[in-house]
Amino acid sequence: MSLETVLYTIFAIILFGFIFYYFVDVIEFPKLRFHDSELSSKIISQTPSLTKRYVPTFWCFNQHLMLLLLMFRESKSKLFLYDKIEHLEMRDGGTTGLAWSGFHAVNQKDATPIVVVFHTISGDEQDIKSTVSHLRKTLNWIVVVCIRRGHGNLPLTKPIINTMGSTSDLKEQLNHIRRLFPNKPLFGVGISAGSGLLARYLGESGTKSMFSAAVAVSPAYDIEKAFHRVHPVYSKIMGQRMINYFLKRHYESFAKVKGTDELLKVKSLGEFQDKLHSISGFKNKESYYQKSNPILVTSQIKTPLLVLNAADDPICVNLNVLENLHWLESLKNTIHVHTKRGSHIAFFEGIFAKSWSNRLIGEYFFSVWEQITKNQLALKKNKIIPK
Repeated sequence: MSLETVLYTIFAIILFGFIFYYFVDVIEFPKLRFHDSELSSKIISQTPSLTKRYVPTFWCFNQHLMLLLLMFRESKSKLFLYDKIEHLEMRDGGTTGLAWSGFHAVNQKDATPIVVVFHTISGDEQDIKSTVSHLRKTLNWIVVVCIRRGHGNLPLTKPIINTMGSTSDLKEQLNHIRRLFPNKPLFGVGISAGSGLLARYLGESGTKSMFSAAVAVSPAYDIEKAFHRVHPVYSKIMGQRMINYFLKRHYESFAKVKGTDELLKVKSLGEFQDKLHSISGFKNKESYYQKSNPILVTSQIKTPLLVLNAADDPICVNLNVLENLHWLESLKNTIHVHTKRGSHIAFFEGIFAKSWSNRLIGEYFFSVWEQITKNQLALKKNKIIPK
Protein backbone atom coordinates (compact mmCIF):
# COMPACT_ATOMS: atom_id res chain seq x y z
CA MET A 1 0.00 0.00 0.00
CA SER A 2 1.43 3.35 -1.04
CA LEU A 3 1.93 6.27 1.33
CA GLU A 4 -0.66 8.25 -0.63
CA THR A 5 -3.24 5.51 -0.13
CA VAL A 6 -2.48 5.35 3.59
CA LEU A 7 -2.91 9.12 3.95
CA TYR A 8 -6.22 9.05 2.04
CA THR A 9 -7.41 6.21 4.27
CA ILE A 10 -6.46 8.08 7.45
CA PHE A 11 -8.15 11.24 6.16
CA ALA A 12 -11.31 9.28 5.26
CA ILE A 13 -11.43 7.68 8.73
CA ILE A 14 -11.00 11.06 10.46
CA LEU A 15 -13.64 12.67 8.24
CA PHE A 16 -16.10 9.83 8.81
CA GLY A 17 -15.44 9.98 12.55
CA PHE A 18 -16.05 13.74 12.61
CA ILE A 19 -19.28 13.43 10.61
CA PHE A 20 -20.50 10.60 12.85
CA TYR A 21 -19.67 12.61 16.00
CA TYR A 22 -21.31 15.76 14.61
CA PHE A 23 -24.58 14.05 13.74
CA VAL A 24 -24.75 11.93 16.88
CA ASP A 25 -23.47 14.33 19.54
CA VAL A 26 -23.78 17.90 18.19
CA ILE A 27 -27.06 18.14 16.28
CA GLU A 28 -29.95 17.93 18.74
CA PHE A 29 -33.50 18.81 19.65
CA PRO A 30 -33.48 21.55 22.29
CA LYS A 31 -34.64 20.29 25.67
CA LEU A 32 -37.80 22.07 26.79
CA ARG A 33 -39.01 22.42 30.36
CA PHE A 34 -42.29 24.17 31.08
CA HIS A 35 -45.42 24.23 33.17
CA ASP A 36 -48.07 22.41 31.13
CA SER A 37 -50.41 25.30 30.35
CA GLU A 38 -52.59 25.87 27.29
CA LEU A 39 -50.61 28.97 26.28
CA SER A 40 -47.21 27.26 26.56
CA SER A 41 -48.39 24.27 24.53
CA LYS A 42 -49.74 26.50 21.77
CA ILE A 43 -46.59 28.62 21.69
CA ILE A 44 -44.32 25.59 21.46
CA SER A 45 -46.34 24.03 18.63
CA GLN A 46 -46.25 27.29 16.66
CA THR A 47 -42.55 28.09 17.20
CA PRO A 48 -40.58 26.00 14.66
CA SER A 49 -37.19 26.32 16.36
CA LEU A 50 -38.59 24.68 19.50
CA THR A 51 -39.74 21.55 17.69
CA LYS A 52 -36.88 21.10 15.21
CA ARG A 53 -33.23 20.16 15.67
CA TYR A 54 -30.71 22.84 16.47
CA VAL A 55 -27.83 22.41 13.99
CA PRO A 56 -24.74 24.26 15.31
CA THR A 57 -22.22 25.49 12.76
CA PHE A 58 -20.09 22.42 11.95
CA TRP A 59 -16.84 24.39 11.77
CA CYS A 60 -17.54 26.38 14.93
CA PHE A 61 -19.51 24.36 17.50
CA ASN A 62 -16.92 24.55 20.28
CA GLN A 63 -17.98 27.06 22.96
CA HIS A 64 -14.68 28.98 22.87
CA LEU A 65 -14.64 29.19 19.08
CA MET A 66 -18.21 30.50 19.14
CA LEU A 67 -17.25 33.24 21.59
CA LEU A 68 -14.20 34.21 19.56
CA LEU A 69 -16.28 34.40 16.39
CA LEU A 70 -18.93 36.45 18.18
CA MET A 71 -16.37 38.95 19.47
CA PHE A 72 -14.59 39.11 16.11
CA ARG A 73 -17.81 39.88 14.27
CA GLU A 74 -18.81 42.54 16.79
CA SER A 75 -15.45 44.27 16.42
CA LYS A 76 -15.37 44.15 12.61
CA SER A 77 -18.99 44.72 11.62
CA LYS A 78 -20.32 48.14 10.70
CA LEU A 79 -22.14 50.30 13.21
CA PHE A 80 -25.90 49.83 13.17
CA LEU A 81 -27.66 53.07 12.29
CA TYR A 82 -30.49 53.84 14.67
CA ASP A 83 -33.26 56.26 13.70
CA LYS A 84 -33.09 58.16 16.94
CA ILE A 85 -31.09 58.12 20.19
CA GLU A 86 -32.61 59.84 23.21
CA HIS A 87 -30.91 60.83 26.45
CA LEU A 88 -33.27 60.66 29.42
CA GLU A 89 -32.72 62.46 32.70
CA MET A 90 -33.66 60.28 35.66
CA ARG A 91 -35.27 61.62 38.81
CA ASP A 92 -31.96 61.61 40.69
CA GLY A 93 -30.11 63.45 37.91
CA GLY A 94 -28.56 60.37 36.27
CA THR A 95 -28.72 59.82 32.51
CA THR A 96 -30.00 56.79 30.60
CA GLY A 97 -30.77 56.39 26.91
CA LEU A 98 -33.09 54.89 24.31
CA ALA A 99 -31.89 53.85 20.84
CA TRP A 100 -34.77 53.49 18.37
CA SER A 101 -34.97 51.48 15.16
CA GLY A 102 -38.13 51.79 13.07
CA PHE A 103 -39.28 54.87 14.96
CA HIS A 104 -40.28 56.71 11.77
CA ALA A 105 -40.93 53.70 9.53
CA VAL A 106 -44.09 52.17 11.03
CA ASN A 107 -47.57 53.31 11.93
CA GLN A 108 -47.11 54.91 15.33
CA LYS A 109 -50.81 54.73 16.25
CA ASP A 110 -51.61 51.07 15.51
CA ALA A 111 -51.30 48.20 18.00
CA THR A 112 -48.30 46.33 16.57
CA PRO A 113 -45.80 45.63 19.37
CA ILE A 114 -42.54 47.30 20.29
CA VAL A 115 -39.56 45.10 21.19
CA VAL A 116 -37.51 46.50 24.08
CA VAL A 117 -33.94 45.14 24.17
CA PHE A 118 -31.56 45.07 27.15
CA HIS A 119 -27.84 44.98 26.31
CA THR A 120 -24.92 43.13 27.89
CA ILE A 121 -22.85 43.86 31.00
CA SER A 122 -20.43 46.31 29.36
CA GLY A 123 -22.27 46.89 26.11
CA ASP A 124 -24.60 49.41 24.56
CA GLU A 125 -26.94 49.70 21.57
CA GLN A 126 -24.21 48.38 19.24
CA ASP A 127 -23.30 45.08 20.92
CA ILE A 128 -26.82 43.72 20.35
CA LYS A 129 -27.18 45.14 16.85
CA SER A 130 -27.56 41.69 15.24
CA THR A 131 -30.65 41.02 17.39
CA VAL A 132 -32.09 44.46 16.66
CA SER A 133 -31.45 44.10 12.93
CA HIS A 134 -32.98 40.61 12.78
CA LEU A 135 -36.15 41.61 14.64
CA ARG A 136 -36.61 44.68 12.48
CA LYS A 137 -36.27 42.64 9.27
CA THR A 138 -38.40 39.67 10.29
CA LEU A 139 -41.16 41.28 12.38
CA ASN A 140 -41.11 44.86 11.06
CA TRP A 141 -41.91 46.11 14.56
CA ILE A 142 -40.29 49.06 16.30
CA VAL A 143 -37.23 47.98 18.30
CA VAL A 144 -35.77 50.11 21.07
CA VAL A 145 -32.66 49.48 23.18
CA CYS A 146 -32.64 50.63 26.80
CA ILE A 147 -29.13 51.99 27.44
CA ARG A 148 -28.03 51.89 31.07
CA ARG A 149 -26.12 54.56 32.99
CA GLY A 150 -22.45 54.88 32.09
CA HIS A 151 -22.77 52.75 28.96
CA GLY A 152 -22.01 53.67 25.38
CA ASN A 153 -21.69 57.39 24.76
CA LEU A 154 -23.98 58.47 27.59
CA PRO A 155 -22.61 61.18 29.88
CA LEU A 156 -22.25 60.06 33.48
CA THR A 157 -24.12 62.91 35.12
CA LYS A 158 -24.15 61.22 38.52
CA PRO A 159 -21.38 58.91 39.84
CA ILE A 160 -23.58 55.84 40.15
CA ILE A 161 -23.27 52.69 38.01
CA ASN A 162 -24.82 49.26 38.34
CA THR A 163 -23.58 46.71 35.80
CA MET A 164 -26.89 44.83 36.19
CA GLY A 165 -28.94 47.98 35.71
CA SER A 166 -31.59 49.60 37.87
CA THR A 167 -35.29 48.71 37.79
CA SER A 168 -36.17 52.23 38.92
CA ASP A 169 -34.34 53.62 35.86
CA LEU A 170 -36.01 51.00 33.69
CA LYS A 171 -39.48 51.97 34.90
CA GLU A 172 -38.78 55.58 33.92
CA GLN A 173 -37.59 54.42 30.49
CA LEU A 174 -40.68 52.24 29.99
CA ASN A 175 -42.99 55.05 31.09
CA HIS A 176 -41.37 57.29 28.49
CA ILE A 177 -41.90 54.63 25.79
CA ARG A 178 -45.52 54.20 26.89
CA ARG A 179 -46.17 57.95 26.68
CA LEU A 180 -44.87 57.99 23.10
CA PHE A 181 -46.76 54.85 22.03
CA PRO A 182 -49.74 54.27 24.35
CA ASN A 183 -51.41 51.72 22.03
CA LYS A 184 -48.48 49.42 21.40
CA PRO A 185 -47.83 46.37 23.60
CA LEU A 186 -44.25 45.83 24.75
CA PHE A 187 -42.15 42.67 24.31
CA GLY A 188 -38.81 42.44 26.14
CA VAL A 189 -35.48 40.78 25.27
CA GLY A 190 -32.59 40.55 27.73
CA ILE A 191 -29.17 39.49 26.44
CA SER A 192 -26.76 38.10 29.07
CA ALA A 193 -26.65 40.67 31.93
CA GLY A 194 -29.60 42.41 30.26
CA SER A 195 -31.67 39.32 31.01
CA GLY A 196 -30.91 39.86 34.70
CA LEU A 197 -32.37 43.35 34.62
CA LEU A 198 -35.38 42.10 32.67
CA ALA A 199 -36.01 39.23 35.11
CA ARG A 200 -35.59 41.53 38.11
CA TYR A 201 -38.17 43.91 36.66
CA LEU A 202 -40.61 41.12 35.79
CA GLY A 203 -40.35 39.66 39.28
CA GLU A 204 -40.73 42.98 41.07
CA SER A 205 -43.68 43.99 38.88
CA GLY A 206 -45.56 40.69 38.91
CA THR A 207 -49.02 41.20 37.38
CA LYS A 208 -48.26 44.91 36.84
CA SER A 209 -45.48 44.23 34.32
CA MET A 210 -45.67 46.38 31.18
CA PHE A 211 -44.48 43.47 29.03
CA SER A 212 -46.83 41.12 27.19
CA ALA A 213 -44.02 38.57 26.76
CA ALA A 214 -40.26 38.37 27.25
CA VAL A 215 -37.13 36.40 26.35
CA ALA A 216 -34.01 35.95 28.48
CA VAL A 217 -30.89 34.79 26.61
CA SER A 218 -28.03 33.23 28.65
CA PRO A 219 -29.14 34.45 32.09
CA ALA A 220 -26.94 33.81 35.13
CA TYR A 221 -29.82 33.49 37.68
CA ASP A 222 -28.19 34.00 41.11
CA ILE A 223 -25.58 36.65 40.32
CA GLU A 224 -24.04 36.49 43.80
CA LYS A 225 -22.89 32.94 42.95
CA ALA A 226 -22.78 33.02 39.16
CA PHE A 227 -20.10 35.67 38.67
CA HIS A 228 -17.70 33.60 40.77
CA ARG A 229 -18.27 30.58 38.52
CA VAL A 230 -17.23 32.22 35.25
CA HIS A 231 -14.40 30.39 33.47
CA PRO A 232 -11.16 31.76 35.08
CA VAL A 233 -9.76 33.14 31.82
CA TYR A 234 -12.97 34.96 30.94
CA SER A 235 -13.42 36.12 34.52
CA LYS A 236 -10.00 37.79 34.49
CA ILE A 237 -10.60 39.37 31.08
CA MET A 238 -14.07 40.61 32.06
CA GLY A 239 -12.83 41.93 35.40
CA GLN A 240 -10.27 44.09 33.59
CA ARG A 241 -12.95 45.07 31.07
CA MET A 242 -15.13 46.37 33.94
CA ILE A 243 -12.25 48.48 35.23
CA ASN A 244 -11.47 49.95 31.82
CA TYR A 245 -15.04 50.44 30.67
CA PHE A 246 -16.54 51.94 33.81
CA LEU A 247 -13.83 53.24 36.13
CA LYS A 248 -11.15 54.47 33.75
CA ARG A 249 -13.60 55.95 31.22
CA HIS A 250 -15.41 57.81 33.99
CA TYR A 251 -12.50 58.29 36.36
CA GLU A 252 -13.17 61.99 36.89
CA SER A 253 -16.63 61.11 38.22
CA PHE A 254 -15.45 58.26 40.45
CA ALA A 255 -12.06 59.56 41.63
CA LYS A 256 -13.46 60.93 44.88
CA VAL A 257 -15.97 58.12 45.51
CA LYS A 258 -14.99 55.89 48.41
CA GLY A 259 -14.19 52.37 47.22
CA THR A 260 -13.00 53.29 43.71
CA ASP A 261 -9.33 52.61 44.47
CA GLU A 262 -10.22 49.17 45.80
CA LEU A 263 -12.25 48.38 42.67
CA LEU A 264 -9.31 49.34 40.48
CA LYS A 265 -7.31 46.49 42.03
CA VAL A 266 -9.74 43.61 41.46
CA LYS A 267 -8.60 40.58 39.46
CA SER A 268 -11.88 38.91 38.49
CA LEU A 269 -15.46 39.59 37.50
CA GLY A 270 -16.82 38.08 40.69
CA GLU A 271 -14.57 40.27 42.83
CA PHE A 272 -15.66 43.34 40.88
CA GLN A 273 -19.35 42.55 41.45
CA ASP A 274 -18.81 41.93 45.17
CA LYS A 275 -17.26 45.39 45.55
CA LEU A 276 -19.53 47.23 43.12
CA HIS A 277 -21.80 48.53 45.89
CA SER A 278 -19.40 51.40 46.55
CA ILE A 279 -20.17 53.02 43.17
CA SER A 280 -23.76 51.76 42.92
CA GLY A 281 -25.28 53.79 45.71
CA PHE A 282 -25.46 50.94 48.26
CA LYS A 283 -23.87 50.83 51.70
CA ASN A 284 -22.57 47.25 51.45
CA LYS A 285 -22.44 44.09 49.35
CA GLU A 286 -25.52 42.61 51.02
CA SER A 287 -27.77 45.57 50.22
CA TYR A 288 -26.46 45.66 46.65
CA TYR A 289 -27.38 42.03 45.98
CA GLN A 290 -30.67 42.41 47.82
CA LYS A 291 -31.75 45.12 45.37
CA SER A 292 -30.04 43.81 42.22
CA ASN A 293 -30.05 40.01 42.27
CA PRO A 294 -32.82 38.73 39.94
CA ILE A 295 -33.06 35.31 41.60
CA LEU A 296 -34.65 36.82 44.72
CA VAL A 297 -37.83 37.79 42.82
CA THR A 298 -38.03 35.48 39.81
CA SER A 299 -40.63 33.22 41.44
CA GLN A 300 -43.05 36.17 41.23
CA ILE A 301 -42.84 36.50 37.43
CA LYS A 302 -46.28 36.47 35.79
CA THR A 303 -45.34 37.54 32.25
CA PRO A 304 -45.04 34.80 29.58
CA LEU A 305 -41.31 34.14 29.37
CA LEU A 306 -38.89 32.12 27.26
CA VAL A 307 -35.48 31.42 28.83
CA LEU A 308 -32.56 30.14 26.74
CA ASN A 309 -29.36 28.57 28.09
CA ALA A 310 -26.55 26.48 26.59
CA ALA A 311 -24.99 23.74 28.72
CA ASP A 312 -21.51 24.61 27.39
CA ASP A 313 -21.73 28.29 28.35
CA PRO A 314 -18.36 29.23 29.95
CA ILE A 315 -19.68 32.49 31.41
CA CYS A 316 -23.17 31.69 32.70
CA VAL A 317 -22.27 28.09 33.48
CA ASN A 318 -24.60 25.11 33.43
CA LEU A 319 -24.57 24.71 37.22
CA ASN A 320 -26.50 27.98 37.44
CA VAL A 321 -29.24 26.43 35.30
CA LEU A 322 -29.38 23.11 37.14
CA GLU A 323 -29.76 24.84 40.51
CA ASN A 324 -32.82 26.71 39.29
CA LEU A 325 -34.76 24.08 37.35
CA HIS A 326 -37.08 23.50 40.32
CA TRP A 327 -38.80 26.86 39.86
CA LEU A 328 -38.29 27.19 36.10
CA GLU A 329 -40.31 24.03 35.51
CA SER A 330 -43.18 25.18 37.71
CA LEU A 331 -43.46 28.84 36.70
CA LYS A 332 -46.65 29.25 34.68
CA ASN A 333 -46.26 30.31 31.02
CA THR A 334 -42.47 30.06 31.24
CA ILE A 335 -40.61 27.89 28.72
CA HIS A 336 -37.00 26.97 29.43
CA VAL A 337 -34.96 26.03 26.36
CA HIS A 338 -31.77 24.09 27.10
CA THR A 339 -29.26 23.27 24.36
CA LYS A 340 -26.06 21.23 24.60
CA ARG A 341 -24.13 23.75 22.45
CA GLY A 342 -24.36 27.47 21.91
CA SER A 343 -21.75 28.99 24.24
CA HIS A 344 -22.64 32.39 25.69
CA ILE A 345 -25.30 34.28 23.64
CA ALA A 346 -23.71 33.00 20.38
CA PHE A 347 -25.89 30.03 19.33
CA PHE A 348 -24.52 29.91 15.79
CA GLU A 349 -26.18 27.64 13.26
CA GLY A 350 -25.65 26.59 9.64
CA ILE A 351 -22.64 26.92 7.39
CA PHE A 352 -22.63 30.73 7.57
CA ALA A 353 -22.89 30.82 11.39
CA LYS A 354 -26.13 32.76 11.68
CA SER A 355 -27.79 33.31 15.05
CA TRP A 356 -30.23 30.57 16.01
CA SER A 357 -31.21 32.50 19.15
CA ASN A 358 -32.22 35.57 17.12
CA ARG A 359 -34.41 33.36 14.95
CA LEU A 360 -35.95 31.77 18.04
CA ILE A 361 -36.70 35.17 19.60
CA GLY A 362 -38.49 36.35 16.46
CA GLU A 363 -40.51 33.14 16.13
CA TYR A 364 -41.49 33.16 19.81
CA PHE A 365 -42.68 36.76 19.72
CA PHE A 366 -44.63 36.16 16.51
CA SER A 367 -46.32 33.10 18.08
CA VAL A 368 -47.22 35.00 21.26
CA TRP A 369 -48.54 37.95 19.26
CA GLU A 370 -50.71 35.61 17.18
CA GLN A 371 -52.20 34.15 20.36
CA ILE A 372 -52.85 37.60 21.81
CA THR A 373 -54.53 38.72 18.57
CA LYS A 374 -56.67 35.56 18.41
CA ASN A 375 -57.77 35.99 22.02
CA GLN A 376 -58.70 39.62 21.42
CA LEU A 377 -60.74 38.68 18.34
CA ALA A 378 -62.50 35.92 20.27
CA LEU A 379 -63.37 38.31 23.09
CA LYS A 380 -64.73 40.86 20.63
CA LYS A 381 -66.76 38.18 18.89
CA ASN A 382 -68.31 37.20 22.20
CA LYS A 383 -68.92 40.89 22.91
CA ILE A 384 -66.80 40.79 26.05
CA ILE A 385 -64.81 43.72 24.71
CA PRO A 386 -66.94 46.55 23.22
CA LYS A 387 -66.30 47.14 19.53
